Amino acid sequence: MTLNESNQTVAEVQSVRDRSLEEAYEVHDVGYEICTRKLNRHGFTIEDHGDDARHADEILYGDGPDLAVFHDDELVAYMEIKTKESQEWFGRCNKRHFTEYVAFTDAVDVPVYIWFGLVDADTGICKRDAFIEVTDTDQVTGSVTMDTETEYVFLKSAIEHVDSTTNDELLKVSHDDIENIKRGDMIVDMIPNVHGNTVVCLDENQFRSVPYILSQLQ
Repeated sequence: MTLNESNQTVAEVQSVRDRSLEEAYEVHDVGYEICTRKLNRHGFTIEDHGDDARHADEILYGDGPDLAVFHDDELVAYMEIKTKESQEWFGRCNKRHFTEYVAFTDAVDVPVYIWFGLVDADTGICKRDAFIEVTDTDQVTGSVTMDTETEYVFLKSAIEHVDSTTNDELLKVSHDDIENIKRGDMIVDMIPNVHGNTVVCLDENQFRSVPYILSQLQ
């Protein structure tokens, strides 16, 4: 979808982001290079797929996953690249985007994967990566919820004394609506303020290693 078709201005799109599209794509490009290099090393060839949405005045929403993957000239998969710099965002994505990937999966005859890469963008080092095959919205296991300055008190009987000599890390948890937190939800300090954004957790039990996925595609 183009910006004109969305009836939004560049300023309206940028005003709800935590950083510019160009800055966001700097990290994405690091992951792109790492993922495509892995695929090429194992005999796969790739073609860019979808739209490069780094220029807000051209494209607002992309059109499907980032890559079309071929083996022996045969299309074997589509892949979306999700590059993260923080461990807490590994395996998390925009709910609207994931719903679009599910719809795309239903329309094609080859598997669709999301590649998550945890990277140091300054050095180009990949600290962790994994694939998840997109199948349906049941893969969403929880929401990502932002905490606030609201503090909570507990009954003294429910509090366990912590020895001051313990080496365990102590964390204070606070949230403006703790009653709505469910098992599988994740509380973070900040949620990127992106247009149409609802961030969700995907089922990490379905994450697969790079060698496993490559073996499935050959």
